[in-house]
Amino acid sequence: MLGVSIWIFAWWGIVAAFEVSPDFLPTPWQVAKNLIWLTSNSIGGGTLWVHAGWSLLRFLSGFLLATALGIPLGLLMGHVRLARNLLNPLFELFRNIPPIAWAPFALLWFGASFGSQTFVIFTAAFPPMLINAYQGIRLMDKGLMNAARMLGAGPVTILFRVGLPASIPLVVAGLRIGLANGWLALVGAEIIAGPGALTGLGFLILVGQENLRATLTIGAMAVIGVIGASLDYVVRRLEYLAARCK
Repeated sequence: MLGVSIWIFAWWGIVAAFEVSPDFLPTPWQVAKNLIWLTSNSIGGGTLWVHAGWSLLRFLSGFLLATALGIPLGLLMGHVRLARNLLNPLFELFRNIPPIAWAPFALLWFGASFGSQTFVIFTAAFPPMLINAYQGIRLMDKGLMNAARMLGAGPVTILFRVGLPASIPLVVAGLRIGLANGWLALVGAEIIAGPGALTGLGFLILVGQENLRATLTIGAMAVIGVIGASLDYVVRRLEYLAARCK
């Protein structure tokens, strides 16, 4: 908190010392005052809570879909050579395409809808989850798997009861990177893959830009940063709890 306070005072000092126009760079208080106003007044589809809620819902839909597909596929590719040989060439092509480049296809396939935004976020969050789950299986102690086989465990049991727990540190690292990538892709998804939508923090940034309201744009960016940091904290707590339960 001390570091954040120092930067806020530095921001305030620069604006005051150079008499910067609020249209170019407002003070922290002007930004905070605008956010407080927005908690009870609507822009577009609702108040600040509505916009933040829709952004969080869009993000979680893409992030959870990436988690549900990326981690099992990564474990499978790390454990089964045939799956690795079949899926790896396609994945290498997929992961090198910038997420925002999928926006035109998302609009074509899903229309200007929730689905197109979910897909763009998915494309950003999916690769690091798969890669880290794959590396977790490849780097784990193979003696654990051999011991499980000798005790009669089947392939699925070995993969999820032995491989996954042993890969937890790398899997969680993949979740954190995927979370950051997906959250960074959110604004682009809301603006480019959801034209016409009147909700979301990306929508507030666009409105602020179009109306030269720097307080609105910076305020929405600050909310995005706070929510992103909070989500990362939740994942780190889950990592800590998972490590204690091992």
